[in-house]
Amino acid sequence: MSFRQLMIVVIMLCLGSFAAAQEVTGTIVGTVKDKSGAVVPKATVTVTNTDTKQAVRTLTASDRGEFTATLLPLGHYSITAESAGFKKATISNITLHQNEKLNFDATMEPGDANQTINVEAEAVQVETQSVASSGFVTGSQIRELSLNGRNYEQLLVLVPGVSDSGNSDQIYVGALAPQGTSTTAFSINGGRREQSNYMVDGADNVDRGSNLTLLAFPSADAISEFKVYRGQYDPELGRAGSGQVNVITRSGTSQLHGNVYEFARNDAFNSNTFFNKRAQLIANPTGATNRPPSSAITTSAAPSAALSGSRRSTSRAIRRSSSSLRNCARTSFTRHATLKYLQRRCLAAISASRCA
Repeated sequence: MSFRQLMIVVIMLCLGSFAAAQEVTGTIVGTVKDKSGAVVPKATVTVTNTDTKQAVRTLTASDRGEFTATLLPLGHYSITAESAGFKKATISNITLHQNEKLNFDATMEPGDANQTINVEAEAVQVETQSVASSGFVTGSQIRELSLNGRNYEQLLVLVPGVSDSGNSDQIYVGALAPQGTSTTAFSINGGRREQSNYMVDGADNVDRGSNLTLLAFPSADAISEFKVYRGQYDPELGRAGSGQVNVITRSGTSQLHGNVYEFARNDAFNSNTFFNKRAQLIANPTGATNRPPSSAITTSAAPSAALSGSRRSTSRAIRRSSSSLRNCARTSFTRHATLKYLQRRCLAAISASRCA
């Protein structure tokens, strides 16, 4: 291999590493100005990660007052601008998500440099530096919303433009699925399900045999957020013609913290189905296991006798209906119409029994 070819390979690897980093980090840009709107050149700008309490970037604004902080891990940030003859200007409460490019302008006032003017960023921060159509689900939503199987993929449908072509109420994790594998059945912006790309921290997470199965399933408690790119995304997001889904795992902060949870599933916790309940009532017409205690309904002799008579008549109606239903099953030429009629009678009898 010649020296020129070796240099080309090295440059391509560097560019690939830079593109991969862009998928899991963000960028903050801005301009330092005074109260009149004139730029403040050569101001010192400090970008601080408030989660870790560390100053991650110290920049010098250009002659036009512009600054750019790239490759910032997602999290919460504050920006502080300093210049001789001006008070410190701080912008706090900045939330940076993956692959975002946020724009914040620091406005400085003349005064003592020991004084600080603090401005909180708006709760809803609009990204004006990118035309990509995207949506994200935060880690708090992943941990707090109900997940049947603790698979984050179920929350993809919260993003506009995503539909579930599998129409399943449970998505299994990996090889735990009854069919031995768990396929992705989501269509993004009308594209085929095989045309979407899934990543974890910017790394490819799709089995390229079918483009339908994932290789890793991060725990719901280990995910910081995931973002769905629907279209017009940047060049570093490739390998697929439809949507892009990038999962970012959680990182540490300046405080020691952890989670304890109990995850239990048992058939005993499931609610009774209508048809199973109806079968129980037909099998046990007296309703001994379904009626309330006698002490709760017996207030006097007369109401008790009336209530008992109502139960006996209801039980006889259920037995007659169930007997007619069994006889009807043997009659083929009027089976459908008679079944519908007797089903309505059974439902009416059961409703009367529950009211009693």
